[in-house]
Amino acid sequence: MQDKLYKTTIALAGIVQAVSLVRALAQTGKLDEEAYQVSIYSIFQTDPKDLSEIYNGISGIKYGLEQLIQIFDPAITPIQSRYMLSIMRLQKKITLSPKMLDSLTQRIATAKKQVSYFSLLHPTVISNLADIYLSTISQFKFRIIIWGSKRILSAPENMEKIRALLLAGVRSSVLWRQMGGSRLQLLFFRAKIKATAEQILAEIAKQNINS
Repeated sequence: MQDKLYKTTIALAGIVQAVSLVRALAQTGKLDEEAYQVSIYSIFQTDPKDLSEIYNGISGIKYGLEQLIQIFDPAITPIQSRYMLSIMRLQKKITLSPKMLDSLTQRIATAKKQVSYFSLLHPTVISNLADIYLSTISQFKFRIIIWGSKRILSAPENMEKIRALLLAGVRSSVLWRQMGGSRLQLLFFRAKIKATAEQILAEIAKQNINS
């Protein structure tokens, strides 16, 4: 149970990291660049050797873990919670649509080749990821409504980043399900998930001291 909780917490932090970056960008026009890079990186990790490799090491999910702890604070209900639950709902719809799943797999494989020609965060790569989200996941009747500044959201480059991050959130949601995550856990094991997130953050801090 402890191992399962550890793994699902990491994957959940991956979702939260992506949606927290969406919130920050939509509302302020800025985001944590290091966390952003890791979230985009995770999209292309389709055959990882272990869980931490998806986020380029456990420290890559630090921002997401910090945000996850805040989300599970009973005194506040941040917008990230709504985004997170919406991402999970979309991911479930994808699993019920083999045609869309196949299309996503093929198009991400093609986008992965672009990274070797350009770079991970090159505008061409991000634009392609945004188009993948727009032409596949965004076709569901259920869509995620982004709250933020109209000025910021009207900029094409910001919307491309947001859609790419939503795709990253879906990728982590797939991982969360694979690790045994469920909506019931979010209802009944919030305290344990929060404690596990704090434990992982402590491990990251210890690694940083020893490195």
